[in-house]
Amino acid sequence: MDHTERDSREVFENYSFQVVEKLFEEGKGDLNKLTLDEQEVVRIWRLEADMYNGGFIQFFCNWGYDNFKATQQVLKKIKAEKSLSIITECEQMIAKAKDDPQVKEYWDIPKVLANYLTPAETKRLDELDELYWDNPDDIQQLAYMQYLSSSKA
Repeated sequence: MDHTERDSREVFENYSFQVVEKLFEEGKGDLNKLTLDEQEVVRIWRLEADMYNGGFIQFFCNWGYDNFKATQQVLKKIKAEKSLSIITECEQMIAKAKDDPQVKEYWDIPKVLANYLTPAETKRLDELDELYWDNPDDIQQLAYMQYLSSSKA
C-alpha cells in the first residue's frame, strides 16, 4: 500500500466520523436529514465499526434489516463485491431465526440462533466475520474514491 492510499483511507475515515457527528448534532439522529451521499457514508461507518467490533450479528442487531438492505446497495455502488457477498451470506443464515416466537427485537436473534444453525453453519458465520476482517475489498479506499476523490469513477 502506498502512502497516498493510506492517506486516502484516513481521509475517508475522518470524513465518516464528521458525517456521523453531523447526523447526531444537526440531524438529531435522523438519517433522512442528511444528503443521500452522507446517508451512504453513515451506512459504511456502521458496517465497518460493527463488523470490526462484534461481527455481522452486532452490525445486524444494532441497525436492523432496512439498514442491512440499504448497506447492500451501498456496497454494490462502490463495487465492494466480496464484502457484499459476505454480509449477504451472513444475513441468509441468521434469517432462519427471524420467525422464532422469542424474537421480539433484533438482539433476540443471537439468543435463539443456535436452535436454527448446524455446528457447520455456526462455524461458517464465524469464518465469514474473519473473511470480512481480512478487508477483501478495501472499503475505505473504495469509499474514498466514490465520495471524496476529485476523479470519481
